[in-house]
Amino acid sequence: MSIAIPAPISSRRIPVLPKRGRISWFEIVLLAISLGLVVSGIAPSLQDVILLSFLFAGLALAWNIAGGYAGLISFGHSAFFGVGAYTSTILLLRYDISPWIGIWVGALIAAVFGSVLALICARLRGPFFILSTLAFAEVVRIGALNWSSLTGGPEGLSIPPMASLAGMVFASKATYAALMLGYLVFVYGITKGLEASRFGYYLFAIRDNDDAASAAGVNPLFGRTAAMALSAALTGVGGSLFAQYFLYLDPTYVISPELSFQFALLPAVGGLGTAIGPVLGSFLITPLSELLRSHLGNAAAGLHLVIYSFGLIVVMLYFPAGLAGALNKLTRWKPFS
Repeated sequence: MSIAIPAPISSRRIPVLPKRGRISWFEIVLLAISLGLVVSGIAPSLQDVILLSFLFAGLALAWNIAGGYAGLISFGHSAFFGVGAYTSTILLLRYDISPWIGIWVGALIAAVFGSVLALICARLRGPFFILSTLAFAEVVRIGALNWSSLTGGPEGLSIPPMASLAGMVFASKATYAALMLGYLVFVYGITKGLEASRFGYYLFAIRDNDDAASAAGVNPLFGRTAAMALSAALTGVGGSLFAQYFLYLDPTYVISPELSFQFALLPAVGGLGTAIGPVLGSFLITPLSELLRSHLGNAAAGLHLVIYSFGLIVVMLYFPAGLAGALNKLTRWKPFS
């Protein structure tokens, strides 16, 4: 007869700050504030900022699965974003298939693209892998620009602005905010589950030393391919949501290096390889970028980019582990020791 040994009380308590694989009070409070913003109504001037903060937090979390957990630093994720956006939009416009279905078809196709990219390029390291992802995204962008009969070519595609639940087009931005927050919570839940799973530990081992991981029985190629496929699928879902919100697809933006850099930048600022890091990065960088652009864009063209870049340099210099690392340091700081 075996006797169950209860877990220590300290391990059963909800931690104050985020910990790998566990939900903390910090995350609960952050979610409550986000829900409060959606439920209580958002000021019209801040609606777009908050919407985009939720969306890009989800996209940064998706990128972080490949870049932060599996060590696949990709500058080509805008290709998966564009694949998801174009798939759901084309299915809606040509075959009258609801985006509620098209969004998952787009995720599936993006996952296939991500798997193929990982299978071909995952053995490359450092700058060689980064360059291969850039080249991959460029191939997809050129394909979208030249396959005019399917993608609309350089003119892009427009979704009719008729409010419809089946068409995932809403008159109220509060509904879009709830949709984007739902996407963020969905990707965050997957990320936390991944952190606590055996597969997550396999990814950490592959990222830190794939030779040692391979010697321990972990298959690095399978791990990297699966991580990239999951990351690409979740990015594709974000692309479809973007298309349904803006109702227009411009191939020079939705499949652009600028967008890929942004996906990578947010986790780097917030804390690479953590679940909370990409969220903190998006909640800081997205509003800062949007507000500076709206207030300074017309008065002093380019000045908002200077301030934005200066802020990024300060964060990267003084907080190399990102905002999540700074948060942990702050809690360990003992001023009188």
